[in-house]
Amino acid sequence: MRIFSLFRFLTPLAISCLYLQAEESALPDMVENVSLSVRDLNGEDRMPFRMSGEKAAVLLFVTQDCPISNAYAPEYARLKNEYDPKGFKLTLVYVDPDVSDERIREHMSDFSLSAYQAIADREHRLVEELGATVTPEAVVVLPDGTIAYRGRIDNMYPALGQRRRVITEKDLRNALDSIGDGRAVYVSRTRAVGCYVPNLP
Repeated sequence: MRIFSLFRFLTPLAISCLYLQAEESALPDMVENVSLSVRDLNGEDRMPFRMSGEKAAVLLFVTQDCPISNAYAPEYARLKNEYDPKGFKLTLVYVDPDVSDERIREHMSDFSLSAYQAIADREHRLVEELGATVTPEAVVVLPDGTIAYRGRIDNMYPALGQRRRVITEKDLRNALDSIGDGRAVYVSRTRAVGCYVPNLP
C-alpha cells in the first residue's frame, strides 16, 4: 500500500530515472566466458577477452552507418596509435547483422581504421556478453574478466542532436590511463549516446 502511495507522488522524470538505474544495474560487471571465440574479418578465430600480457581489452562497438559513431573515427585512430603501445588490446566490433565483410573493410579504409583488428558480431555474441546497447560504446575488460569501464568515449555528444565544440570529459582515456598507472577507475560507468544496436533478424 505504501509503495503505491509513493509512486503517486513521483514525477515522470523520477520514475524514468528509477527505470534507468534498474536497467544499468542489470548490466554485467564480469565477463562470464573469457574464452569466448569469434572470427575476425580474415576468418581467424579470436578470443577478445584472452590477453597475453596486455593490461586490458578495449572493445569499441560501432556501426558503419551511424553518424555519431563515424564522427569518432579520428579518435578511434588516435586511441589505437596511443594505447596499443601502452599494452592495451583494442578491437572494433561491428554490430550490424546485415553488413558484409567487404563493406566493413571499405568503411575501415575510408575512415583510416585499417590498423585495427575488426570483428563482425553478426550474431551479437559480444553484444550480449557485454551488454552493449548503442554505437559508439566502449567496454574495457581486465585480464580477470572484470569490466573496468563501460559507456561513452567522451562527452562530445551530451545528448542526441547536441554536439560540443570543446570536449571536457575524456572518460575512456581517463579509464585507460588509470589502468595503465595501476589505479582504480574513478568513473567506471557512463551513458553512451549514439545509435541503438540493430536488432537481429
